[in-house]
Amino acid sequence: MIYRVIAVHLTIVVLKIFYTILNITDLATEEAQYWVWSKNLDLCYYSKPPLIAYMNFISTSILGDTELGVRINAILIGFLIGIIVYLFTKELFKDENLAFFSSVFIVAVPVYQIGSYIFLTDAPLALFWLLTIYLFFKATQENRPVLWILTGISAGLAFLSKFLIVLFLPPALIYLFLYKRKIFKEKWFYVSILVASVFTIPVIWWNFYHDFVTFKHVLNLEGAKKSVSFNKSLEYIGNYLASQIGINSIFFLPFFAYAVYKGFKQKKDHRIFYLWIFPVFVFLIFLYMARKKNIEANWPAFGYATLYILTAYFIYTKKWFKSFIAGFLLSLLLIFTLFYPFYIDKLGLTKIYPPKVDPLHRLVGWEGLGKKVSQITKNLQTEKYFVFSESYHIASELWFYMDGHPRIYSVVINRRMNQFDLWPGLKQFEGKGYTGVYVSRWGLPKKIRQSFKRVKAHYTYDIIYRGWKYRTIHIYVLEDFIKLYQEKTKGY
Repeated sequence: MIYRVIAVHLTIVVLKIFYTILNITDLATEEAQYWVWSKNLDLCYYSKPPLIAYMNFISTSILGDTELGVRINAILIGFLIGIIVYLFTKELFKDENLAFFSSVFIVAVPVYQIGSYIFLTDAPLALFWLLTIYLFFKATQENRPVLWILTGISAGLAFLSKFLIVLFLPPALIYLFLYKRKIFKEKWFYVSILVASVFTIPVIWWNFYHDFVTFKHVLNLEGAKKSVSFNKSLEYIGNYLASQIGINSIFFLPFFAYAVYKGFKQKKDHRIFYLWIFPVFVFLIFLYMARKKNIEANWPAFGYATLYILTAYFIYTKKWFKSFIAGFLLSLLLIFTLFYPFYIDKLGLTKIYPPKVDPLHRLVGWEGLGKKVSQITKNLQTEKYFVFSESYHIASELWFYMDGHPRIYSVVINRRMNQFDLWPGLKQFEGKGYTGVYVSRWGLPKKIRQSFKRVKAHYTYDIIYRGWKYRTIHIYVLEDFIKLYQEKTKGY
């Protein structure tokens, strides 16, 4: 049976590699940023731990600085998650057919397919979150030292992926308190916590020398000090609920709802409760946060893996295969539309799924912009120039897509702090006759104009997607850099 599982997920790997080679999309701006980090390896970064940078460093060292060199990480992580789902389900229920069904079930979940293609920090977190849950369960059943050590290592790697692994501990402790209290007397349980804690050292060390900016950033994202109106809070909560239904497929909503309800009703079965507690806890934590801020759809997605296993379990045991197949096929159609919406236009149905609501529009145009700026810099007839933007999104994309991958700078114009502010800036070029190439969505700010003696040229680049002009990017050639008159960052 394991060979069938491998065959299914290996087929998906091949399809995604082929899709990447077709060059239908460019890197997302966050993907490009994490690639930039891999060119500046460190113990931690402004907003995230360092694992994603090291993974990009290894993969692009093998496959080159290409989209596939970056995205192969997410693609392979998706493959591994499929295998772990099979192994974990088999461990829980001793049923190979159910394990195979669970592993195939996730194929039609949109967020799984997106997360195993676009390489963000959510991908390694999702992998090590699920692996930690799997190893922790085995450790509680067998109480072998090696399993506790592996659990600690997996949790540590999850921490180096994204700090949200801390949400693992509360539901794990609840499970132990209700079903496995004797574990609290086992020394290897505490050894596993110690092992996981070792992985936090580089992050804490780096932050100690950088004014703990990462923790300040995380607290700011949580919205701890933010106060919003009741109506705004309802809007945030509504957006959150809608986004979670969307990323998990509305066609599976009845199955998920039943699994959550029935999972609680059957909590006497420790296996059912174990699968139930983690996704419910994660969902409720982000629902609480949604009172004060808009929650990005992908933020809680790492925590849903065991919900998929639980849902597959109830579909399988209830034999709801006919209704499931309908939802499965509709979800696959939804995923195909997300990855290749162009058939909609060919059928004359653009109004049904207009490019404005198609998220793929954010993943196009960057390669063309990189070529445009590269050509402009080649025509400068000087080596004394630098390229910069106020947006780290644009700066990261240019760094990846410009010829030769030159260092790009990001200046502070009406924005909060980011990783670029921790690296060498434009001060090194002041008063040395440098030309600046400024790339922006919003035109030329007064403070940037005052930093140079004159504006030599102004170009524009239109990003067109499915016949719709998504965005116009402005490119300014500014001569004789004097001194940068920039603002202070607006918080973390």
